[in-house]
Parts: sequence; structure tokens; C-alpha cells
Amino acid sequence: MMSQGHYSASIFLNMYSLDTPLQINEDIDRQFLKLHEKLMFMADEALKNAQEPKTLDNETKNDILENERKRIARELHDSVSQQLFAASMMLSAVNQQVVDCPEPVIKQLLVVEQTIHASQTEMRALLLHLRPIQLDGKSLKQGIEQLLKELSSKIDVDIHFQIEDVLMSTVMEDHFFRILQELLSNVLRHANAKVLEVYLTQNGSSIQLRVNDNGVGFNVDDKKTGSYGLHNIKERIEGMGGNVKIVSLPKFGTRIEINVPLT
Repeated sequence: MMSQGHYSASIFLNMYSLDTPLQINEDIDRQFLKLHEKLMFMADEALKNAQEPKTLDNETKNDILENERKRIARELHDSVSQQLFAASMMLSAVNQQVVDCPEPVIKQLLVVEQTIHASQTEMRALLLHLRPIQLDGKSLKQGIEQLLKELSSKIDVDIHFQIEDVLMSTVMEDHFFRILQELLSNVLRHANAKVLEVYLTQNGSSIQLRVNDNGVGFNVDDKKTGSYGLHNIKERIEGMGGNVKIVSLPKFGTRIEINVPLT
């Protein structure tokens, strides 16, 4: 039993009773009880350590991961993102000046320009995922509206939104804001949508977040669509006691509805 980790089995606990006859002899039993007590202490310490955040130089594991994500995002923005922007501007200027080139060359230049534009959209989605914007004291309504306005000025997507000033805890606000950023990142990377709608409402004792797009859609029952990035969102919402409904049709778009009760 002890070798299998059952330190609290009755056979050991009964040895503490004065009414229990000697198991082997007095000295061995005493040492055995000390060993049992030590193992119980070690098992309790191991459980506590597993439940506490691990630290390294005053940083938790999550802090280290978050800082690394920010570093990678910063390097992508300062290098790749800037280079893509410069290439897009130069190619756009070239396309405006092309007159006497053969038709196939003109078409190829347009394809390259579209490819660079798609790469810029992908980069913005990656940056949004790697370096999520913080609320920094703003209300959830203010944070979402600011995020969507900034996004609409940078991407070729028609964004419509209606955000209510809902009442929830600061922790829940942070969760909702992160989840929305991840949903927007997924739309940019996978949906190829031209129209995006975001609604946040409070219905009685629950909060509802809806994100609709008219993109390529996907088969909800297809396990390969896990790359759409919804698995982690479902886990986070379920951890808050809520649920996620997904309706998607290939070539017609996707509707994601999140409902979370207020506690």
C-alpha cells in the first residue's frame, strides 16, 4: 500500500492507536510510524507545490511565457511587419506606373501585391494573438470599441459593432477582452471575410458576446477545424460557467455566440 502512495490506509492509521497490538516490535513500529509521518508530510508538500505557481527569479511561468510572446511580437512588428509595409508601398507604386508591360507581367505584379496584402493581414492577426491589448483601466465597452476602431483602419473588412456597457467583475472583463481578441485573430487568419459584426449585450443575469462574419466558413463537425482556434476559447468559457454555440456554413460564414452567467 505504501509503495503505491496509499499513506492514509487504515492499516497505518490504526498503528497510532494504543489499543492496537504490536505489528512487529516496539522499536521497528516506532521507526515505521516516523517513516509514515515523513511520507505523509512529503506528499502534502508535493501537492502544495503542484498547486502553487512556479517562480524563477521572481517570475511565474506565465509571466515568462507572456514576456516571451511580447518579445516575439515586438520583433515581428519592428522587422517583418515594417518590411511588408515597405514592399506593399513600392509594389503599389510600380503597378501605377506600368503601362507598356505585357499583360501576363501586369497580372503577376497584381498577384504579388495581393499576396503581400494577405501577408500583412496574417501578420496583424499574429500580432493581435501574440501581443494582446490590455484594458489598462478602461471599461470593457471602451476597450472593445477602441480595438475595433483601430482594426477597421488597418484591414480591408467592413466592421459593424454594438457594445453595451455591461456590468461584470474586472476578472471577467479581462477574460472577455482576451477571448474577443482571439476570435478576431481567427477571423483575420482563416475567414477571409469582408464583413465582421461584433455584439456585446447583457440579458438579465447573463452576458452574451456574438461575432459574425461572412467568410469562407467551415464544417463544425470536422475535427481538422481545430486550427480555427476555438478549442481554447471553449475551455475558458466553460471554466466561467458559460457555453459557446458555433454555427458555420462553408462559403457562407460563421456565427459564434458566447453566453456566460453573471456571478
